[in-house]
Amino acid sequence: MDNEYNIMLDNFFYLQVMDIKRLNNMMSDHGIYSRERLLIPISKPDLLVDSICYIELDTCAKREVAVLYLEGIPGGKLTHLSDRSATERGKRRVVDSLRRSMHVDDSTAEYYLSISNGNPRIAFSEFAADLRWEEQARFS
Repeated sequence: MDNEYNIMLDNFFYLQVMDIKRLNNMMSDHGIYSRERLLIPISKPDLLVDSICYIELDTCAKREVAVLYLEGIPGGKLTHLSDRSATERGKRRVVDSLRRSMHVDDSTAEYYLSISNGNPRIAFSEFAADLRWEEQARFS
């Protein structure tokens, strides 16, 4: 990185380039220029006063982060990705819960969730009904 950029980071954010690389899981400076956005650690929380932060999943850093948009509001693309990943995480939690409750694999839990239009109670009821049917068929 050029020295001017290092001085700006040091003076404005009170951090070093190595701090940014560490937080963003980067080995080289190339990643700083090639990414759509960077996570920047804030050492002075006063910088965030009267600001709105959005919680988003950063796919490069593989963690949820608080995002401050300098323009004030997030762009449509990032919000859409955030909403989609939140929806996928929510669905994953429901599938995991069903899998544990029903003592089945992921595919079976996903199947019952899909035939119940995403309703876990109906999915569990359908599963229980199928188990009863299997037991009756076995003893008939």
